[in-house]
Amino acid sequence: MRLRSLLSAAWILGGAGLLTLAFAASHGTAGAAPSDVARGQYLVVNAGQCSDCHGEGLKGAPLMFSPKGLPPGVPFQDAAPNITGLTMFADDAQAVTFLTTGVLPNGQHARPPMPQYRFNAADAQAIVAYLRSLKT
Repeated sequence: MRLRSLLSAAWILGGAGLLTLAFAASHGTAGAAPSDVARGQYLVVNAGQCSDCHGEGLKGAPLMFSPKGLPPGVPFQDAAPNITGLTMFADDAQAVTFLTTGVLPNGQHARPPMPQYRFNAADAQAIVAYLRSLKT
């Protein structure tokens, strides 16, 4: 009887573990080492200073500057989106592609003033790990 209880508990815990892994995989945090998240945080907070445009907590903000100096007809983003959780990307591969090539999933480039970053793959993956770790 005790063995059956232990096996049942192990089966339930194993199932919970698989659900946790499935959740993490769908949210881009599966396999993200703490060092990757820390590196991503450094790149977002210190190097990229993303909160300058994306606002406190990276939750999105109106941009407080104008598109002076851009050629006529160049589109300009008037607000920076919420980037916590990177919900605008269906998966990590799309986010990494954007951060390494500057190309969005729809084939377009982000509108100015968003920089057209060309991070290396490791840095892009670290940024994705950090931003996916943030609560939306």
